Amino acid sequence: MSKKKNEKSSGAGRVLDVILTLALVGGIGYGCYYVAQNGSKIDQNSTYQVAQPQEEETVEETVPEDQVIFDSEEEPNSEVFSGDMILVNSVYGYQGGDGDLVSLYDVKTEHDSHSYGVRDSEVMVRRTTAEQLTAMFDAFFEATYDDNIVVQSGYRSKERQQELYDADLAATGLDYSELVAAPGHSEHQTGLCVDLGLYDGTDYDGTGVYAWINEHCYEYGFILRYPDDKTSVTEIQAEPWHYRYVGRPHAFYMMNNHLCLEEYMDLLKEHPYDGEHLVITDCDGKLYEVYSYKMDAEYDSTMVPVPSSLPYTVSGNNADGFIVTFENPDALKNAPEADAAPAEQPEGDADSDIAPDADSPEDTPAEALSTEADAPADASE
Repeated sequence: MSKKKNEKSSGAGRVLDVILTLALVGGIGYGCYYVAQNGSKIDQNSTYQVAQPQEEETVEETVPEDQVIFDSEEEPNSEVFSGDMILVNSVYGYQGGDGDLVSLYDVKTEHDSHSYGVRDSEVMVRRTTAEQLTAMFDAFFEATYDDNIVVQSGYRSKERQQELYDADLAATGLDYSELVAAPGHSEHQTGLCVDLGLYDGTDYDGTGVYAWINEHCYEYGFILRYPDDKTSVTEIQAEPWHYRYVGRPHAFYMMNNHLCLEEYMDLLKEHPYDGEHLVITDCDGKLYEVYSYKMDAEYDSTMVPVPSSLPYTVSGNNADGFIVTFENPDALKNAPEADAAPAEQPEGDADSDIAPDADSPEDTPAEALSTEADAPADASE
């Protein structure tokens, strides 16, 4: 009896084993099918963690601290004909306007300056020219105690220039003038220049005590525009009384390297934006970079590259493009060393027989009337 029970129990156990085995085989088979369908094999002996989404790594470009970043500034192509650096001569006529003109006498009065005189209240120049001219004459007076200088001429209209030109032709009998610029080609139309005279009636020649002006005018952005040793380039006879505003770093470089404006403008063509910039160390140690940029003649405006975070100015050249000037403390790190001090300038020709032509007498401010001598009212160029 007990033997039969054991046999029955043993048989039931075998059946259970078979069932379990079949279940195991079925589970393994399903697992293999699942793995085959999902394309991944799981290592039963390894521990896995759920992968977390990774943030995309951002690589920032590093820019050297001394590298200048440039933006684009849209400039109307008409601006090619305006600015402190425009070149006006027998080749390039003046095409700009007469805006921003102020009375030099009024500016002199605003600054309560008694260091120089003005022919009358109708002498007009650009605002910056007036401000810097007054500062220069105040410094001249402090250095010399001489207040004999009088500004005879500033801005002239094209019509006024025509009158002077015709008068010179009538006086000489020639069909061209060797002394007076043709109408439309005079710097006086720009409002950026002045002619100087003296209250005592003598001609201003830039010698003696007035040599100070030639030696220091660059500090205020002025150049002697028509020196006697550059007549073959300027095509204008020497005019020791004619000063032109161009801006301080440019005036410094021209005086330092003894260049007239024509020569300097040719030099700037060799320093385009995408080439080596001209580096100037000013007299006070400030560093400037200067480059030229061609006008885009296919459109009405040009996208001019300018520094994004440094002070800059843009001027036309009165021909075909722009000149950008900007301060850059790191300019010398990758550039040749610039000259640091102005060269000695030759004194004006004291024996010169070229003197400014005078207009008919005009009313003079009360300050000018205090002198006995009348200075010539207008200059020749």
